[in-house]
Amino acid sequence: MLKRPASILAASAIAACLACSKPASRTPAKDTLYRHLDGDPPSLDPITTSEEIGTRVEELIFRPLLGVDRELRPVPSLARTWAASSDGLVYDFRLDPSARWDDGSPITSADVAYTIERVRDPKVPAVNWRWGFEDVAKVETPDPLTVILHFEHPYADRLFAFNVSIVSAAAFRKDAQSQGRHPMGSGPYRLESWEPNQNITLLRRADSPAERYAFSKVVFRVIPDNAVRFRAGLRGELDEFRVTRDQRPVAEKSTEFLKHNRLLKAPQFSIVMLIYNCRHPFLSDRRVRQALGLAWPRQTTAMRLYPPDGAKLISGPYPAGAAEIAPDVKPPEQNIDAAARLLDQAGWKAGPDGSRRRGKEKASIELLYPAGLPAYASIAQILQQGYAKVGVELKLRALDWAACSERIAAGEFDVAPEGNTFLPPHLDQYLYFHSRQTPPDGQNFGFYKNPEADRVMEETQREMDSTRRLELYHRLHRILASDPPADFLWSAEQYWGVSRSLAGVETSPLGLFHFLPGSLGWKPVAPSR
Repeated sequence: MLKRPASILAASAIAACLACSKPASRTPAKDTLYRHLDGDPPSLDPITTSEEIGTRVEELIFRPLLGVDRELRPVPSLARTWAASSDGLVYDFRLDPSARWDDGSPITSADVAYTIERVRDPKVPAVNWRWGFEDVAKVETPDPLTVILHFEHPYADRLFAFNVSIVSAAAFRKDAQSQGRHPMGSGPYRLESWEPNQNITLLRRADSPAERYAFSKVVFRVIPDNAVRFRAGLRGELDEFRVTRDQRPVAEKSTEFLKHNRLLKAPQFSIVMLIYNCRHPFLSDRRVRQALGLAWPRQTTAMRLYPPDGAKLISGPYPAGAAEIAPDVKPPEQNIDAAARLLDQAGWKAGPDGSRRRGKEKASIELLYPAGLPAYASIAQILQQGYAKVGVELKLRALDWAACSERIAAGEFDVAPEGNTFLPPHLDQYLYFHSRQTPPDGQNFGFYKNPEADRVMEETQREMDSTRRLELYHRLHRILASDPPADFLWSAEQYWGVSRSLAGVETSPLGLFHFLPGSLGWKPVAPSR
C-alpha cells in the first residue's frame, strides 16, 4: 500500500516583474548575474559530472526529479508529488505536466526511465548517482506523467537518489557525445555559449517566468587565480565570488570592496582529504598510510591556511560536528618517531642519506593537485617537507583544474587532494570507499579495499532504524581511521563576496548553492528612484 505524504509547497514566487515600464528617473533593474567558477567544468552532462564546479552550472540548466530545500529536505521539482511503500521498495512519482525541454517538447516518464537506465549503464561513468539505482528491479511508466520504481532492497537514504537531474532521452539517443558541451536542458535557463576557460553564458528560457527567475542572463566567469578573482570582485565585476582567508581582512577594511559587496560566511557540507592510491606499491600498506598522516603538522597548517580561527580538524570521512563521527577517534598529531617506527615495520628502512628504501625501491610518490590555487600549493610544500622528515620523497605536479579532475576521477595519481562535497546531502560512504565503487563506476578513486568496511557500508544502507544506523556509521569511522584510505584533514567554512545589488541570498548547511531555491531565488535589489 503506497502512502502519499502531505504536499510540500515549492518556493513561493518572488517579486513582480521588474521589466514593466518605469519612470525615466528610476535606476534600471540589474538584468545580468555575474558569477564565478574556479575552473572550466569538464562537462555539463549532469549524469557524469563528478566535481562541484560543473554542478553549479547544471542546477540552472536541469531540473531534478526531487529537489532539496535549505533544511536538506526533499521537495517537489519535476515530480510534483511522490509516495513510498511502507517497506521502502516502491516509489511512485507524478510529474509536472507543464515541464518542457529547451526545444519545447514535453518531459515525460520515458525521460525519467531513460535517465535511470543511463545511470545504471556500466559504460556511463555515472559515479555520483549509480549508488541509488544499482538494485532497481523494475521501472514502470503507465502514462507520460507517472513513474513507478521498484527496488530489490530498502535503502535508508533512497530519497536523496532522486535528486538526480533528468536528461532528455531523445537528445541523448540522437547524439550523446554532444550533450556534455551542448546540453538539452529542462531548467529555467539554457546554455547560450561556452568559451572554454573563459565564460559560460546562460539565457533565461522564454517559458521561464521573469517574476520567479529574475535575471535574463547568467554569466559564469572562469577565474582560477585568487588574486585576479578578488580584483574583479573588488571592482564590482562579479556578483558572487569566493574570498580566501588571507583576502578576508583586506575585504573587511576595503572601502571599494564594501561599496560593491558584503562579506558572507557560509558553511560547507564537505570535507578535505588527501586520497591515497592503494594500488601504489608504497601506499598499499596501511602502516605506510598511517605513518604519512603522522608526518606533518596539521593543526598549524589549518591555522596557516584558514586564518584567523583555522579549520575544524576531522579524523574520518564525515564533516566536523556531524553526529556520524565516532567520538573516541581523534585527528592524528605530528609524531615523527611514531611515523618512522611504522615505516620500519613496513620494511621501508632509512639509508645513510635519510631516504627510505625497500630493497632497491625508493620511497617516492607524487602529489597531483590543481594549479593556480595557492592553498593547494601551500599544503603541497608543507607535505613535501613533512614527508621528507620521515625519509619519503614527495614529488609535486600541478595541472589545470579540468585535467587534474579527470586524472583523479580515473585513479591516475599517487596522492591527491580531494574535497568531498556531499551532493546529494547524505553521508553514506559507500560511493567513496566500497571496493565495488572504483573508477570508472564509482568515486573510490584510490582503489581502497577493506572487506570489513564493505560489510559495514552495506549494512548501513539496509538499516532503517536511525539509532542502529548511527552506530554503524561510528563503526565505519573507526575502521577507516585504523586502515586509512585517505588522510582526512578538515572541514572549513567559506567566505564569499556577494554583491550589494543582490537580494534573496540565503545559506543552508550546503552553503550558497545546491538547494532550492538557492541561486535561482536571487534577485536584484529593488531599483532606486
